[in-house]
Amino acid sequence: MPTSLNLLWQGRPTRAEPGPVLKCLAPLTRRYELSAGPRRVHTSAYLDTVDWRLRRRGLVLSHEGDALILDGNAAPRTEKPASRTSWPARIEHLAPGPVRDGVAEAMWIRAVAPKVRTRTVTSEVAVLNEDGKTVARIEWTEATGVEPAKTEPLTRVTVRPLRGYAGDAERVARVLLRTEGFAPADGSLYEDLLHATGLSESAAKPVITPGMPADVAVATALLGFADAIRDNLQGTIDDVDTEFLHDLRVAVRRTRSLLKICGDLLPPRLAQRYAPRFKSVGDLTTPTRDLDVYLLELDDLARSITVGEPGDLDPFGEHLREELARERRALVRGLRSKGFTRMLDGWRDALREVIENGDSPVTARQLAAERIGQVAKRVDRKARAITPESPAEHVHELRKRCKELRYVLEVFKPLCPPETFRAVLKDLKRLQDVLGAFQDGEVQSDKLRVYAKDMLESKHRPPAATLLAMGELLARFVRQQHESRHELTGALEQFLGPKTHARIEELLA
Repeated sequence: MPTSLNLLWQGRPTRAEPGPVLKCLAPLTRRYELSAGPRRVHTSAYLDTVDWRLRRRGLVLSHEGDALILDGNAAPRTEKPASRTSWPARIEHLAPGPVRDGVAEAMWIRAVAPKVRTRTVTSEVAVLNEDGKTVARIEWTEATGVEPAKTEPLTRVTVRPLRGYAGDAERVARVLLRTEGFAPADGSLYEDLLHATGLSESAAKPVITPGMPADVAVATALLGFADAIRDNLQGTIDDVDTEFLHDLRVAVRRTRSLLKICGDLLPPRLAQRYAPRFKSVGDLTTPTRDLDVYLLELDDLARSITVGEPGDLDPFGEHLREELARERRALVRGLRSKGFTRMLDGWRDALREVIENGDSPVTARQLAAERIGQVAKRVDRKARAITPESPAEHVHELRKRCKELRYVLEVFKPLCPPETFRAVLKDLKRLQDVLGAFQDGEVQSDKLRVYAKDMLESKHRPPAATLLAMGELLARFVRQQHESRHELTGALEQFLGPKTHARIEELLA
């Protein structure tokens, strides 16, 4: 017998009135006493991150009245009085306790917010044995979706055994299943609510097909990136969590790369007109993202300090937060501006027109082979030119070309042999990891010098302990850059070897 058994009530809604509920349970009265509790009406909100991280782990988090309830296949049912009643909320906004511990890993740095709101009516029937001991509880739950759409009432009946009485609860469940109107529930009430409101079906994204005209394929991919920018815009403006800005920036970078690689397939001057505009968006978002990353890592960096105490970096953290607040104001102004809105709307309209009227004689498959080959050759040429004595600028240029190769591979993924695609991407990612560590070491060490200088020139000069701790971080970033540079030689040898070359050739065949 599982921890609980969920049943579906197929009869008319009862609004959990005790009379109809007890009538359904009449067959049990020959052996058990039934004690009906009060009927309760409350609102519920089922919470998840924007990318459904809890649902993917089999977790169901709900806010009911003054409690947070965690349930699901991967977690025992736990309840905690809610200290937070406004949403969205990141993990640090949830009260410490079993619910927070149960969702922390799944939530990561993302925020939870209501996916579905319901008006819920519940009642409970205690099942007592001949000794008057409660052996099971039967929960009758009737939920009506309120947001994002109204639904018909959905009813679930849950049999929960008490410790040591699993056999009695199983007997109760069997009796109920023999009663007309009951059936095993295939899914949870939450899943049925998602289905009833249309949230369980994700919107189908346009797919690039081999025979599609090349200009239509490029516009389709670019429109997908524009959709990602739009979908992450409000979350970025509202500062729901840092991943909204990250995902928006990734979509902007992919747009810029594809315009560079395949922009000639679009109508004349369209790419030239929009490429600098998307560069401006990238420049606008960079300072805030850099500060987000620093603050996300600051606690771990503080704990790693070997000379001094983690608290020595508190003034540095305060400086970063002040800088972030200033940069976020500039970011929000830019993203809310009429110019940005007109740019994005005009870009989407132009892409839709290409999708409707595109007629390139070149197919998407032909374009994929040609452009993947061109970018792969540029990467190969840059990679072979790197030596231990090459300046950092050349390493950074190789990193940019590798990003372009990864983006163009991802665009044309539907046209590539799956196994070969995965192998090439894995080979490329190994090299990118080393290049990224080198870049991070240099960028973070350079920025740390700037932050230290700004703090020294401010009205509130930092304590000596803070500067010493920042110096230790600076040494670490420089060491990371040197170590990554040393690892780069081996990573390049592996990437430029015959296996990766053969896989890319197979990809283009």
